[in-house]
Amino acid sequence: MITTIDNLRAGILWWNKQNWGADFVNDDYYDIYNARSAGTTAAWWTLTVDRLWEWKAIRAPKPPNTKYEITQRGLACLAAIATEHGRLRQSSQFEPSINDLDWERVSPLFNLASTIKPGPPVLASKMCHFLFPKLFPVMDNKATGLWEYEFYWRGMKDEWERFDQKSVAINMLTLAIQGTRPLHSLYPFETKIPELALIGYNCRL
Repeated sequence: MITTIDNLRAGILWWNKQNWGADFVNDDYYDIYNARSAGTTAAWWTLTVDRLWEWKAIRAPKPPNTKYEITQRGLACLAAIATEHGRLRQSSQFEPSINDLDWERVSPLFNLASTIKPGPPVLASKMCHFLFPKLFPVMDNKATGLWEYEFYWRGMKDEWERFDQKSVAINMLTLAIQGTRPLHSLYPFETKIPELALIGYNCRL
């Protein structure tokens, strides 16, 4: 099993050594949830593309995957994104979570995001994470490694469901988070803890 307290501890240490932010993107979640609150509008997409750039999901200086081209392809998909966003919001009484839904339910949104930037699933995973942080774990070339996303998603869900030290892990990560804002009430422990544990596992290999 990859999601363990030891791997989580190693992942937290690795994250801090990368200087990726002592708040473990807690501040970002305030902005992410706020941007999403008005729906998947053109304004939301503009903010999302900027965040995808900041999170290094967009790097190409030349076509076909420049920031401008990704912006345009996303705008063309906004109506479909809004439909899938609404469907997933209605599927759960609370914030949709990887605890509650299966891959067949969430894959249409991911498949749609994949059309905006074909290839490795980094951008699609991060875009979907910005819509539903508790539902879509982030994939990163440097930290988690690249996987086929369905395999990755199912694995992360299984790891979290089988992990029997959730309260210990949540407390450990909560204590590690240092920032200017209080911990966001919807901080996505369900996806962040398995992600950090996988990072810790990888860096210990």
